[in-house]
Amino acid sequence: MHVMLMTYGTRGDVQPFVALGPGLIQKGHRVTLTAPERFAGFITDHDLEFTPLTDALIALMDDPQFAHASDPKASALAKLTSLFAIGKKARALQDTLLDDIFDAIDQGKPDVIVFHPKTFGALPIARHFGIPVVMAQLIPSFIPTGDYLHMGTPDLGLRDTLGRWYNRVTGKLIYRVLNATLRRQVQRWAARRQNRINAKDLDIVKSCQTGTLPIIHAFSNAVISRPKDWPTHATVTGYWFLDGTTQTNPPDPALQNFVESHKNLIYIGFGSMPGNDPTAMAEMIAKAVSQADVSAIIATGWGGMGDIDWPSNILAVREVPHDWLFPKVDIVIHHGGAGTCAAALRAGRPSIIIPFFGDQPFWAKRLHRLGVAPRPIKPAKLDAAMLARRIKTVLETTSYRNNAERIASKIADEDGIANAIAEITRAVGQSDLPKTGSL
Repeated sequence: MHVMLMTYGTRGDVQPFVALGPGLIQKGHRVTLTAPERFAGFITDHDLEFTPLTDALIALMDDPQFAHASDPKASALAKLTSLFAIGKKARALQDTLLDDIFDAIDQGKPDVIVFHPKTFGALPIARHFGIPVVMAQLIPSFIPTGDYLHMGTPDLGLRDTLGRWYNRVTGKLIYRVLNATLRRQVQRWAARRQNRINAKDLDIVKSCQTGTLPIIHAFSNAVISRPKDWPTHATVTGYWFLDGTTQTNPPDPALQNFVESHKNLIYIGFGSMPGNDPTAMAEMIAKAVSQADVSAIIATGWGGMGDIDWPSNILAVREVPHDWLFPKVDIVIHHGGAGTCAAALRAGRPSIIIPFFGDQPFWAKRLHRLGVAPRPIKPAKLDAAMLARRIKTVLETTSYRNNAERIASKIADEDGIANAIAEITRAVGQSDLPKTGSL
């Protein structure tokens, strides 16, 4: 069958789908990966068919307003103002993304669509054409549970029965607001396009809960146990790791020599996060590394730190394959993105997390509860002395490393890609959607 994988966002949103693609091909399926245009080379390098989506929404991360919204030193009012401005721009660009999703499905004519929630338009468009769909989640959302808080909910410290009730009720409230927002967006777009797509009854949350929309979660049960109060069609497959590629090959000699010649080596990287003052951040990192008496590899993708004159115990790289490097370091210091958390856990290495927004605080708390990371550091309180103390604490506390290695062993026993393929195949076999479109 022809499987269309559809995702949107940063590298962390795309790479798991690139990993899933070859697994499907090995089972005899044709695969098309639909993703932001900027990832064309990354996707085709892995011998996958590619259909582009607009880069416009991702480009908002380069907007100064986005940097202001994530600036830990900005006031609450300034952050809200920036978020409102970014949201207004994003809403205007959503129509372009929905146009691209429609065209990709109309032209690709897949037999099934596996979509990331950021491409939520795939649900009503696929149903219009009578195509089975599966939602693929990299984080736990869209299905309320009493087991843990939704990442957008304040933690009141409630426990036991009252805590579970609070988790479910607040989760349902957030999902209803989110669902109404998505429905309005699609309705407005469908009216403009006059494409006869019915968005009036669009309810992603209800679809997830009733089973009409199968949902697979690409993370490990060792990290987040599948809640017992989830419906049976919501599964946790295990992580989708990208293996057997040039990513695992040794990088340039300078990096390899640095790794081999330094002890107490740490990694510091903040993914796609913007930076308002890269020079000040670099000075803080250099001071913390010196005070902790360690060496560090810095991924400079964060905020333009590539132009900094670093001391000899720090090596700056633009990017580095996590699966090659992380097993060779003692600590992974990062922002708490789902992909970086997964890579650190898989390598059996403890983390120090400075979460900024979105799902990052959720993962930071989760890794702390697992005993593989100390309490997350709030960006507004981050300084050299605090970071140096955390580094020393993690190096001197063996339980962090032991816990991380224990979880890594469990992750190694999972086959997330095989489990996901089984669920996708099952969903197609059970689908009885009538074709209402014109494929």
